[in-house]
Amino acid sequence: MFQDDETLAGMLRRNAQVRGGAPAILSGDVSVSHEALAEAALRLAGGLAGLGLAPGQRLAVYARKTPQAVTAFLAAAAAGGAFFPLDPNQPPEVTRAILDRLTPAVLVVAAEYLPALAALYPEDAPMPTVVCDGPAPAGKPTLAELAAGPMPAALPRVQPDDPVYLNFTSGTTGAPKGAVTTLGNLLANTAAAIDAFALTPDDVHLCMMPVFVHPHETLLRPLALGGTMVLCDRVSSRAVAEACSRHKVTALMAVAAIYETLLRLPAGADNPLAAVRLAESGGMHVPSALAAGLRERFGASILPVWGSTETTGVALANRPGDAYAPCCLGRPVPGYDVAVTREDGSPCDPGEPGELVISGPGVCPGYFGEEPRPEFRLYGGRFRTGDEVFHDGDGRFFFAGRQSMLLKVGGMKVFPVEIEEALRQHPDVAEAVVIPVADALRGEAAKAVVAPKNGASLSPGELRRFLSGRLHRLKMPRVIEIRDALPRTPGGKIAWRALVSDSPTP
Repeated sequence: MFQDDETLAGMLRRNAQVRGGAPAILSGDVSVSHEALAEAALRLAGGLAGLGLAPGQRLAVYARKTPQAVTAFLAAAAAGGAFFPLDPNQPPEVTRAILDRLTPAVLVVAAEYLPALAALYPEDAPMPTVVCDGPAPAGKPTLAELAAGPMPAALPRVQPDDPVYLNFTSGTTGAPKGAVTTLGNLLANTAAAIDAFALTPDDVHLCMMPVFVHPHETLLRPLALGGTMVLCDRVSSRAVAEACSRHKVTALMAVAAIYETLLRLPAGADNPLAAVRLAESGGMHVPSALAAGLRERFGASILPVWGSTETTGVALANRPGDAYAPCCLGRPVPGYDVAVTREDGSPCDPGEPGELVISGPGVCPGYFGEEPRPEFRLYGGRFRTGDEVFHDGDGRFFFAGRQSMLLKVGGMKVFPVEIEEALRQHPDVAEAVVIPVADALRGEAAKAVVAPKNGASLSPGELRRFLSGRLHRLKMPRVIEIRDALPRTPGGKIAWRALVSDSPTP
Protein backbone atom coordinates (compact mmCIF):
# COMPACT_ATOMS: atom_id res chain seq x y z
CA MET A 1 0.00 0.00 0.00
CA PHE A 2 1.23 3.51 -0.77
CA GLN A 3 2.29 5.92 1.94
CA ASP A 4 0.40 9.11 2.69
CA ASP A 5 3.36 11.25 1.67
CA GLU A 6 4.11 9.35 -1.54
CA THR A 7 4.19 11.13 -4.90
CA LEU A 8 3.00 9.79 -8.23
CA ALA A 9 6.63 9.58 -9.36
CA GLY A 10 7.33 7.51 -6.26
CA MET A 11 4.48 5.16 -7.14
CA LEU A 12 5.89 4.74 -10.65
CA ARG A 13 9.35 3.86 -9.34
CA ARG A 14 7.97 1.43 -6.77
CA ASN A 15 5.76 -0.32 -9.31
CA ALA A 16 8.68 -0.66 -11.72
CA GLN A 17 10.66 -2.44 -9.02
CA VAL A 18 7.86 -4.57 -7.58
CA ARG A 19 5.67 -5.28 -10.62
CA GLY A 20 8.27 -4.94 -13.40
CA GLY A 21 6.94 -6.50 -16.59
CA ALA A 22 3.34 -6.87 -15.40
CA PRO A 23 0.90 -4.79 -17.47
CA ALA A 24 0.20 -1.29 -16.19
CA ILE A 25 -1.84 -0.22 -19.24
CA LEU A 26 -3.83 -2.30 -21.71
CA SER A 27 -5.33 -0.47 -24.67
CA GLY A 28 -6.56 -2.57 -27.57
CA ASP A 29 -3.55 -4.52 -28.76
CA VAL A 30 -1.11 -2.29 -26.84
CA SER A 31 0.34 -3.39 -23.50
CA VAL A 32 2.59 -1.13 -21.43
CA SER A 33 4.40 -2.67 -18.48
CA HIS A 34 4.92 -0.93 -15.15
CA GLU A 35 8.61 -0.76 -15.89
CA ALA A 36 8.08 0.80 -19.33
CA LEU A 37 5.48 3.26 -18.01
CA ALA A 38 7.78 4.46 -15.25
CA GLU A 39 10.70 4.93 -17.60
CA ALA A 40 8.66 6.76 -20.25
CA ALA A 41 6.88 9.04 -17.73
CA LEU A 42 10.04 9.98 -15.82
CA ARG A 43 12.05 10.62 -18.98
CA LEU A 44 9.15 12.62 -20.40
CA ALA A 45 9.06 14.67 -17.18
CA GLY A 46 12.64 15.70 -17.88
CA GLY A 47 11.83 16.52 -21.50
CA LEU A 48 8.83 18.64 -20.55
CA ALA A 49 10.90 20.47 -17.95
CA GLY A 50 13.42 21.20 -20.70
CA LEU A 51 10.65 22.80 -22.75
CA GLY A 52 9.68 25.06 -19.86
CA LEU A 53 7.33 23.08 -17.61
CA ALA A 54 8.52 24.30 -14.22
CA PRO A 55 6.98 23.32 -10.85
CA GLY A 56 3.59 24.97 -10.43
CA GLN A 57 3.12 25.59 -14.15
CA ARG A 58 0.56 23.87 -16.34
CA LEU A 59 0.60 21.21 -19.04
CA ALA A 60 -2.37 21.22 -21.44
CA VAL A 61 -3.28 17.93 -23.11
CA TYR A 62 -5.52 17.87 -26.18
CA ALA A 63 -5.95 14.16 -26.85
CA ARG A 64 -8.14 11.12 -26.52
CA LYS A 65 -7.71 8.55 -23.75
CA THR A 66 -4.55 6.78 -24.92
CA PRO A 67 -1.42 5.41 -23.21
CA GLN A 68 0.31 8.59 -24.36
CA ALA A 69 -2.25 10.79 -22.57
CA VAL A 70 -1.82 8.76 -19.37
CA THR A 71 1.96 9.06 -19.68
CA ALA A 72 1.64 12.83 -20.11
CA PHE A 73 -0.53 13.09 -16.97
CA LEU A 74 2.05 11.20 -14.91
CA ALA A 75 4.98 13.08 -16.44
CA ALA A 76 3.42 16.43 -15.59
CA ALA A 77 2.96 15.30 -11.99
CA ALA A 78 6.53 14.03 -11.81
CA ALA A 79 7.82 17.37 -13.10
CA GLY A 80 5.83 19.25 -10.43
CA GLY A 81 3.41 20.66 -12.98
CA ALA A 82 -0.37 20.65 -13.13
CA PHE A 83 -2.06 18.70 -15.92
CA PHE A 84 -5.26 19.98 -17.49
CA PRO A 85 -7.17 18.26 -20.27
CA LEU A 86 -8.99 19.98 -23.10
CA ASP A 87 -12.40 18.71 -24.15
CA PRO A 88 -12.49 18.30 -27.95
CA ASN A 89 -16.29 18.58 -27.80
CA GLN A 90 -16.15 22.18 -26.59
CA PRO A 91 -16.69 25.00 -29.11
CA PRO A 92 -13.36 26.41 -30.38
CA GLU A 93 -13.93 29.74 -28.66
CA VAL A 94 -14.31 27.96 -25.28
CA THR A 95 -11.10 25.99 -25.84
CA ARG A 96 -9.22 29.14 -26.80
CA ALA A 97 -10.58 31.00 -23.76
CA ILE A 98 -9.43 28.18 -21.45
CA LEU A 99 -5.95 28.19 -22.98
CA ASP A 100 -5.72 31.97 -22.72
CA ARG A 101 -6.82 31.87 -19.08
CA LEU A 102 -4.60 29.01 -17.96
CA THR A 103 -1.51 29.91 -20.07
CA PRO A 104 0.05 26.43 -20.21
CA ALA A 105 3.83 26.22 -20.30
CA VAL A 106 3.62 23.29 -22.74
CA LEU A 107 0.83 21.81 -24.86
CA VAL A 108 0.61 18.12 -25.79
CA VAL A 109 -1.68 17.55 -28.77
CA ALA A 110 -2.79 14.45 -30.66
CA ALA A 111 -2.02 14.52 -34.39
CA GLU A 112 -5.75 14.38 -35.19
CA TYR A 113 -6.29 17.70 -33.38
CA LEU A 114 -3.46 19.58 -35.09
CA PRO A 115 -5.88 21.17 -37.62
CA ALA A 116 -8.12 22.32 -34.75
CA LEU A 117 -5.09 23.78 -32.97
CA ALA A 118 -4.02 25.56 -36.17
CA ALA A 119 -7.49 27.10 -36.39
CA LEU A 120 -7.16 28.35 -32.81
CA TYR A 121 -3.70 29.79 -33.47
CA PRO A 122 -3.32 30.59 -37.19
CA GLU A 123 0.20 31.93 -36.61
CA ASP A 124 1.32 29.00 -34.42
CA ALA A 125 0.60 28.33 -30.77
CA PRO A 126 2.34 30.67 -28.29
CA MET A 127 3.60 27.76 -26.15
CA PRO A 128 5.93 24.83 -27.01
CA THR A 129 3.86 22.06 -28.58
CA VAL A 130 4.51 18.32 -28.38
CA VAL A 131 2.73 15.95 -30.75
CA CYS A 132 1.21 13.07 -28.83
CA ASP A 133 1.26 10.52 -31.66
CA GLY A 134 1.73 10.26 -35.38
CA PRO A 135 3.97 12.45 -37.56
CA ALA A 136 4.82 15.89 -36.23
CA PRO A 137 5.19 19.12 -38.21
CA ALA A 138 8.72 20.35 -38.69
CA GLY A 139 10.25 21.76 -35.54
CA LYS A 140 7.78 20.11 -33.14
CA PRO A 141 8.98 17.19 -30.99
CA THR A 142 6.90 14.08 -30.45
CA LEU A 143 6.02 12.64 -27.09
CA ALA A 144 7.86 9.43 -28.01
CA GLU A 145 11.07 11.39 -28.69
CA LEU A 146 10.92 13.15 -25.31
CA ALA A 147 10.03 9.88 -23.54
CA ALA A 148 13.19 8.34 -25.00
CA GLY A 149 15.38 11.19 -23.82
CA PRO A 150 17.75 11.20 -20.84
CA MET A 151 16.54 10.29 -17.37
CA PRO A 152 16.48 13.48 -15.26
CA ALA A 153 19.12 13.58 -12.53
CA ALA A 154 16.51 14.84 -10.06
CA LEU A 155 12.84 15.74 -9.98
CA PRO A 156 11.09 18.27 -7.74
CA ARG A 157 9.51 16.94 -4.58
CA VAL A 158 5.77 17.49 -4.86
CA GLN A 159 4.11 18.48 -1.59
CA PRO A 160 0.56 17.54 -0.50
CA ASP A 161 -0.78 21.07 -1.15
CA ASP A 162 0.73 21.29 -4.64
CA PRO A 163 -1.74 21.16 -7.57
CA VAL A 164 -1.49 18.04 -9.72
CA TYR A 165 -4.30 18.69 -12.15
CA LEU A 166 -7.21 20.98 -12.94
CA ASN A 167 -10.56 19.30 -13.51
CA PHE A 168 -13.18 21.40 -15.24
CA THR A 169 -16.77 21.66 -14.07
CA SER A 170 -19.44 21.75 -16.73
CA GLY A 171 -19.88 25.52 -16.56
CA THR A 172 -23.65 25.90 -16.07
CA THR A 173 -23.19 29.65 -16.00
CA GLY A 174 -20.30 31.54 -17.53
CA ALA A 175 -17.01 29.84 -18.36
CA PRO A 176 -16.18 26.35 -17.07
CA LYS A 177 -14.25 26.40 -13.79
CA GLY A 178 -11.08 24.42 -13.18
CA ALA A 179 -11.15 22.78 -9.75
CA VAL A 180 -7.61 22.73 -8.35
CA THR A 181 -6.82 19.15 -7.36
CA THR A 182 -3.78 18.70 -5.12
CA LEU A 183 -1.56 15.72 -4.45
CA GLY A 184 -3.14 15.48 -0.99
CA ASN A 185 -6.63 15.39 -2.54
CA LEU A 186 -5.60 12.58 -4.88
CA LEU A 187 -4.00 10.51 -2.14
CA ALA A 188 -6.99 10.96 0.18
CA ASN A 189 -9.57 9.96 -2.44
CA THR A 190 -7.54 7.03 -3.73
CA ALA A 191 -6.93 5.65 -0.24
CA ALA A 192 -10.65 6.00 0.52
CA ALA A 193 -11.69 4.09 -2.60
CA ILE A 194 -9.16 1.30 -2.06
CA ASP A 195 -10.43 0.85 1.49
CA ALA A 196 -14.15 1.10 0.67
CA PHE A 197 -14.02 -1.34 -2.22
CA ALA A 198 -11.31 -3.67 -0.87
CA LEU A 199 -9.25 -3.22 -4.05
CA THR A 200 -6.08 -5.27 -4.55
CA PRO A 201 -3.11 -5.28 -6.97
CA ASP A 202 -4.85 -8.11 -8.85
CA ASP A 203 -7.81 -5.95 -9.87
CA VAL A 204 -8.08 -4.95 -13.52
CA HIS A 205 -9.76 -1.54 -13.87
CA LEU A 206 -11.69 -0.42 -16.92
CA CYS A 207 -11.05 3.28 -17.52
CA MET A 208 -13.82 4.53 -19.79
CA MET A 209 -14.35 8.08 -18.56
CA PRO A 210 -13.01 10.65 -21.08
CA VAL A 211 -9.64 12.23 -20.28
CA PHE A 212 -11.43 15.48 -19.39
CA VAL A 213 -13.81 13.79 -16.88
CA HIS A 214 -12.07 12.85 -13.62
CA PRO A 215 -8.84 11.82 -15.37
CA HIS A 216 -7.39 10.36 -12.18
CA GLU A 217 -10.22 8.38 -10.63
CA THR A 218 -9.61 4.92 -12.04
CA LEU A 219 -6.07 5.72 -13.17
CA LEU A 220 -4.78 6.38 -9.65
CA ARG A 221 -6.27 3.27 -8.07
CA PRO A 222 -4.26 0.81 -10.18
CA LEU A 223 -1.22 3.09 -9.99
CA ALA A 224 -1.34 3.13 -6.18
CA LEU A 225 -1.76 -0.65 -6.04
CA GLY A 226 0.49 -1.65 -8.91
CA GLY A 227 -2.52 -3.03 -10.77
CA THR A 228 -3.71 -2.79 -14.36
CA MET A 229 -5.79 -0.15 -16.12
CA VAL A 230 -7.66 -0.94 -19.34
CA LEU A 231 -8.29 2.09 -21.54
CA CYS A 232 -11.55 2.24 -23.49
CA ASP A 233 -11.92 5.43 -25.48
CA ARG A 234 -15.46 4.73 -26.72
CA VAL A 235 -18.55 4.23 -24.56
CA SER A 236 -20.54 2.10 -27.00
CA SER A 237 -21.90 -1.17 -25.62
CA ARG A 238 -19.75 -3.21 -28.00
CA ALA A 239 -16.54 -1.39 -27.09
CA VAL A 240 -17.17 -1.68 -23.35
CA ALA A 241 -18.24 -5.33 -23.60
CA GLU A 242 -15.22 -6.23 -25.72
CA ALA A 243 -12.77 -4.52 -23.35
CA CYS A 244 -14.32 -6.18 -20.27
CA SER A 245 -14.34 -9.64 -21.85
CA ARG A 246 -10.94 -9.44 -23.51
CA HIS A 247 -9.05 -8.20 -20.47
CA LYS A 248 -11.14 -9.89 -17.74
CA VAL A 249 -11.98 -6.59 -16.09
CA THR A 250 -12.79 -6.89 -12.37
CA ALA A 251 -13.60 -3.24 -11.52
CA LEU A 252 -15.29 -0.54 -13.52
CA MET A 253 -16.96 2.80 -12.99
CA ALA A 254 -19.63 4.09 -15.34
CA VAL A 255 -22.74 6.21 -15.40
CA ALA A 256 -26.06 4.37 -15.40
CA ALA A 257 -26.63 5.09 -19.10
CA ILE A 258 -23.59 2.99 -20.05
CA TYR A 259 -24.85 0.03 -18.04
CA GLU A 260 -28.18 0.52 -19.83
CA THR A 261 -26.47 0.02 -23.19
CA LEU A 262 -25.05 -3.33 -22.04
CA LEU A 263 -28.57 -4.56 -21.39
CA ARG A 264 -29.33 -3.86 -25.05
CA LEU A 265 -26.67 -6.28 -26.30
CA PRO A 266 -28.15 -9.03 -28.47
CA ALA A 267 -29.64 -11.96 -26.60
CA GLY A 268 -27.21 -14.85 -26.32
CA ALA A 269 -24.12 -12.61 -26.26
CA ASP A 270 -21.33 -13.58 -23.87
CA ASN A 271 -21.49 -12.05 -20.41
CA PRO A 272 -19.08 -9.09 -20.52
CA LEU A 273 -19.31 -8.65 -16.73
CA ALA A 274 -18.42 -12.25 -15.91
CA ALA A 275 -15.18 -11.29 -14.15
CA VAL A 276 -16.47 -8.02 -12.66
CA ARG A 277 -16.78 -7.91 -8.87
CA LEU A 278 -17.05 -4.11 -8.55
CA ALA A 279 -19.51 -2.26 -10.81
CA GLU A 280 -19.68 1.35 -9.61
CA SER A 281 -22.25 3.74 -10.98
CA GLY A 282 -22.05 7.47 -10.32
CA GLY A 283 -22.99 10.78 -11.88
CA MET A 284 -26.70 10.06 -12.23
CA HIS A 285 -29.52 8.15 -10.56
CA VAL A 286 -29.48 4.33 -10.83
CA PRO A 287 -33.06 3.22 -11.57
CA SER A 288 -34.40 0.14 -9.81
CA ALA A 289 -35.19 -1.48 -13.17
CA LEU A 290 -31.55 -1.13 -14.25
CA ALA A 291 -30.22 -2.71 -11.06
CA ALA A 292 -32.64 -5.63 -11.46
CA GLY A 293 -31.81 -6.03 -15.15
CA LEU A 294 -28.06 -6.23 -14.58
CA ARG A 295 -28.55 -8.74 -11.80
CA GLU A 296 -30.87 -10.94 -13.83
CA ARG A 297 -28.96 -10.90 -17.11
CA PHE A 298 -25.32 -10.67 -16.03
CA GLY A 299 -25.38 -11.64 -12.35
CA ALA A 300 -23.80 -8.25 -11.59
CA SER A 301 -24.62 -6.18 -8.52
CA ILE A 302 -24.44 -2.48 -9.29
CA LEU A 303 -22.99 -0.23 -6.57
CA PRO A 304 -24.34 3.34 -6.70
CA VAL A 305 -21.83 5.96 -5.54
CA TRP A 306 -21.80 9.73 -5.17
CA GLY A 307 -18.83 11.86 -6.13
CA SER A 308 -18.00 15.16 -7.78
CA THR A 309 -15.21 17.16 -9.32
CA GLU A 310 -14.89 19.21 -6.13
CA THR A 311 -14.52 16.15 -3.88
CA THR A 312 -11.89 14.54 -6.14
CA GLY A 313 -14.28 11.70 -6.85
CA VAL A 314 -16.26 9.26 -4.77
CA ALA A 315 -17.27 10.44 -1.28
CA LEU A 316 -20.30 8.18 -0.65
CA ALA A 317 -20.53 4.58 -1.77
CA ASN A 318 -22.36 1.34 -1.39
CA ARG A 319 -19.94 -1.46 -0.57
CA PRO A 320 -19.46 -4.85 -2.23
CA GLY A 321 -22.12 -7.15 -0.81
CA ASP A 322 -24.60 -4.35 -0.04
CA ALA A 323 -28.08 -5.05 -1.38
CA TYR A 324 -29.39 -2.49 -3.84
CA ALA A 325 -31.86 -0.02 -2.32
CA PRO A 326 -33.58 2.60 -4.51
CA CYS A 327 -31.82 5.99 -4.39
CA CYS A 328 -29.32 4.77 -1.77
CA LEU A 329 -25.89 6.38 -2.18
CA GLY A 330 -24.35 4.26 0.56
CA ARG A 331 -22.13 5.43 3.39
CA PRO A 332 -19.24 7.91 3.52
CA VAL A 333 -15.92 6.49 2.36
CA PRO A 334 -13.01 6.78 4.84
CA GLY A 335 -11.73 10.30 5.41
CA TYR A 336 -14.86 12.11 4.20
CA ASP A 337 -17.23 13.89 6.58
CA VAL A 338 -20.79 14.06 5.31
CA ALA A 339 -23.65 16.22 6.62
CA VAL A 340 -27.22 17.02 5.55
CA THR A 341 -28.21 20.59 6.39
CA ARG A 342 -31.21 22.90 6.27
CA GLU A 343 -31.09 26.33 4.63
CA ASP A 344 -29.92 27.87 7.91
CA GLY A 345 -27.04 25.38 8.15
CA SER A 346 -28.54 23.32 10.99
CA PRO A 347 -28.42 19.52 10.68
CA CYS A 348 -31.43 17.68 9.30
CA ASP A 349 -33.17 14.92 11.21
CA PRO A 350 -33.23 11.37 9.82
CA GLY A 351 -35.58 11.20 6.84
CA GLU A 352 -35.61 14.99 6.39
CA PRO A 353 -34.27 16.15 2.99
CA GLY A 354 -31.54 18.77 3.03
CA GLU A 355 -28.39 19.83 1.22
CA LEU A 356 -25.50 17.36 1.06
CA VAL A 357 -22.32 18.96 2.44
CA ILE A 358 -18.94 17.23 2.12
CA SER A 359 -15.71 18.05 3.92
CA GLY A 360 -12.34 16.45 4.48
CA PRO A 361 -8.88 16.15 2.86
CA GLY A 362 -10.34 14.93 -0.44
CA VAL A 363 -12.20 18.22 -1.02
CA CYS A 364 -10.44 20.57 -3.46
CA PRO A 365 -9.20 23.90 -2.08
CA GLY A 366 -10.87 26.05 -4.76
CA TYR A 367 -11.06 26.98 -8.44
CA PHE A 368 -8.17 28.17 -10.56
CA GLY A 369 -7.86 31.94 -10.59
CA GLU A 370 -10.72 32.44 -8.16
CA GLU A 371 -10.03 33.86 -4.71
CA PRO A 372 -11.76 31.61 -2.12
CA ARG A 373 -14.65 33.28 -0.31
CA PRO A 374 -16.80 31.89 2.53
CA GLU A 375 -20.04 32.37 0.58
CA PHE A 376 -18.86 30.10 -2.25
CA ARG A 377 -20.07 26.50 -2.38
CA LEU A 378 -16.45 25.34 -2.35
CA TYR A 379 -14.52 26.90 0.51
CA GLY A 380 -12.05 25.82 3.18
CA GLY A 381 -12.18 22.07 2.53
CA ARG A 382 -16.01 22.10 2.55
CA PHE A 383 -18.29 21.65 -0.46
CA ARG A 384 -21.98 22.49 -0.43
CA THR A 385 -23.09 20.22 -3.24
CA GLY A 386 -26.50 21.55 -4.24
CA ASP A 387 -27.86 18.00 -4.05
CA GLU A 388 -30.84 17.16 -1.85
CA VAL A 389 -30.41 13.97 0.19
CA PHE A 390 -31.61 12.46 3.44
CA HIS A 391 -30.08 9.95 5.83
CA ASP A 392 -31.71 7.09 7.68
CA GLY A 393 -29.96 7.58 11.02
CA ASP A 394 -27.96 4.41 10.42
CA GLY A 395 -25.22 5.97 8.29
CA ARG A 396 -26.86 5.50 4.88
CA PHE A 397 -27.63 8.45 2.59
CA PHE A 398 -30.34 8.61 -0.06
CA PHE A 399 -30.57 10.85 -3.12
CA ALA A 400 -33.67 13.03 -3.40
CA GLY A 401 -32.75 15.36 -6.27
CA ARG A 402 -30.74 18.42 -7.28
CA GLN A 403 -31.67 21.68 -5.60
CA SER A 404 -31.68 23.36 -9.00
CA MET A 405 -34.22 20.75 -10.18
CA LEU A 406 -36.34 20.65 -7.02
CA LEU A 407 -39.94 21.50 -7.81
CA LYS A 408 -42.30 23.51 -5.62
CA VAL A 409 -45.75 22.53 -6.88
CA GLY A 410 -48.51 24.38 -5.07
CA GLY A 411 -46.15 24.75 -2.08
CA MET A 412 -45.32 21.03 -2.04
CA LYS A 413 -41.72 19.84 -2.51
CA VAL A 414 -41.54 17.44 -5.44
CA PHE A 415 -38.33 15.54 -6.17
CA PRO A 416 -37.91 14.57 -9.85
CA VAL A 417 -36.26 11.25 -8.99
CA GLU A 418 -39.54 9.93 -7.54
CA ILE A 419 -41.41 10.63 -10.77
CA GLU A 420 -38.56 9.19 -12.85
CA GLU A 421 -38.62 5.99 -10.80
CA ALA A 422 -42.37 5.64 -11.38
CA LEU A 423 -42.00 6.19 -15.12
CA ARG A 424 -39.21 3.63 -15.34
CA GLN A 425 -41.56 0.99 -14.01
CA HIS A 426 -43.47 1.11 -17.31
CA PRO A 427 -42.30 -1.89 -19.37
CA ASP A 428 -41.79 0.20 -22.55
CA VAL A 429 -39.86 3.11 -20.99
CA ALA A 430 -36.11 3.00 -21.56
CA GLU A 431 -35.19 6.33 -19.96
CA ALA A 432 -36.93 9.26 -18.33
CA VAL A 433 -35.89 12.60 -16.91
CA VAL A 434 -38.09 15.13 -15.11
CA ILE A 435 -37.47 18.88 -15.19
CA PRO A 436 -39.33 21.89 -13.75
CA VAL A 437 -41.45 24.17 -15.92
CA ALA A 438 -43.43 27.28 -15.00
CA ASP A 439 -47.11 26.82 -14.21
CA ALA A 440 -49.56 29.71 -13.85
CA LEU A 441 -51.73 27.94 -11.27
CA ARG A 442 -49.19 26.16 -9.05
CA GLY A 443 -46.00 28.15 -9.66
CA GLU A 444 -44.13 25.15 -11.02
CA ALA A 445 -45.02 21.80 -12.53
CA ALA A 446 -43.18 18.69 -13.66
CA LYS A 447 -42.29 17.96 -17.26
CA ALA A 448 -41.25 14.41 -18.14
CA VAL A 449 -39.10 13.68 -21.17
CA VAL A 450 -39.26 9.98 -21.99
CA ALA A 451 -37.43 7.70 -24.44
CA PRO A 452 -39.14 4.39 -25.31
CA LYS A 453 -37.41 1.05 -25.57
CA ASN A 454 -36.42 -0.02 -29.07
CA GLY A 455 -39.48 -0.65 -31.20
CA ALA A 456 -41.95 0.38 -28.48
CA SER A 457 -44.73 2.89 -29.02
CA LEU A 458 -45.63 5.28 -26.21
CA SER A 459 -48.11 8.12 -25.83
CA PRO A 460 -48.46 10.80 -23.14
CA GLY A 461 -51.98 9.65 -22.39
CA GLU A 462 -50.88 6.06 -21.83
CA LEU A 463 -48.14 7.20 -19.43
CA ARG A 464 -50.53 9.44 -17.49
CA ARG A 465 -52.88 6.50 -17.01
CA PHE A 466 -49.95 4.37 -15.86
CA LEU A 467 -48.86 7.02 -13.31
CA SER A 468 -52.32 7.81 -12.02
CA GLY A 469 -52.29 5.16 -9.29
CA ARG A 470 -48.61 5.62 -8.47
CA LEU A 471 -48.15 9.35 -7.83
CA HIS A 472 -49.72 12.11 -5.77
CA ARG A 473 -51.79 14.35 -8.05
CA LEU A 474 -49.40 17.29 -7.53
CA LYS A 475 -46.52 15.08 -8.66
CA MET A 476 -48.18 14.11 -11.94
CA PRO A 477 -46.25 15.57 -14.90
CA ARG A 478 -47.98 18.58 -16.41
CA VAL A 479 -46.24 17.83 -19.72
CA ILE A 480 -44.99 14.49 -21.08
CA GLU A 481 -42.75 14.61 -24.14
CA ILE A 482 -41.70 11.46 -26.04
CA ARG A 483 -38.30 11.52 -27.75
CA ASP A 484 -36.43 8.82 -29.65
CA ALA A 485 -33.43 9.36 -27.36
CA LEU A 486 -32.33 11.71 -24.59
CA PRO A 487 -29.36 14.06 -25.12
CA ARG A 488 -26.05 12.99 -23.61
CA THR A 489 -22.92 14.65 -22.30
CA PRO A 490 -19.57 13.29 -23.57
CA GLY A 491 -19.29 11.31 -20.32
CA GLY A 492 -22.59 9.53 -20.99
CA LYS A 493 -24.83 11.37 -18.52
CA ILE A 494 -28.24 12.69 -19.53
CA ALA A 495 -27.76 16.33 -20.54
CA TRP A 496 -30.71 17.61 -18.49
CA ARG A 497 -29.58 21.23 -18.78
CA ALA A 498 -30.16 21.01 -22.54
CA LEU A 499 -33.69 19.76 -21.85
CA VAL A 500 -34.35 22.69 -19.49
CA SER A 501 -33.18 25.22 -22.08
CA ASP A 502 -35.36 23.56 -24.74
CA SER A 503 -38.53 23.65 -22.63
CA PRO A 504 -41.11 26.37 -23.25
CA THR A 505 -43.66 27.38 -20.64
CA PRO A 506 -46.62 24.97 -20.83
